[in-house]
Amino acid sequence: MDLIAQPHDSDLVLLQPASIHGVFWLQCHFPESEWDALLSGQAVFEVNCMKQLAQDARQAGVSLDWATSVAS
Repeated sequence: MDLIAQPHDSDLVLLQPASIHGVFWLQCHFPESEWDALLSGQAVFEVNCMKQLAQDARQAGVSLDWATSVAS
């Protein structure tokens, strides 16, 4: 697994790297000023943004664990 995404709030997802491939992917997609938050697991994204990031990561061959929950 390269990236792990976890529900954080009702419309937010916490994203953190789980391998060096995940780290490299994050560094290629975000400016250096954001790396500390991204690499320490403090980056939170709206669900719609996370969907786009997940699609891009998977197309790049980066594996992503994102267990989405469905409200009942």
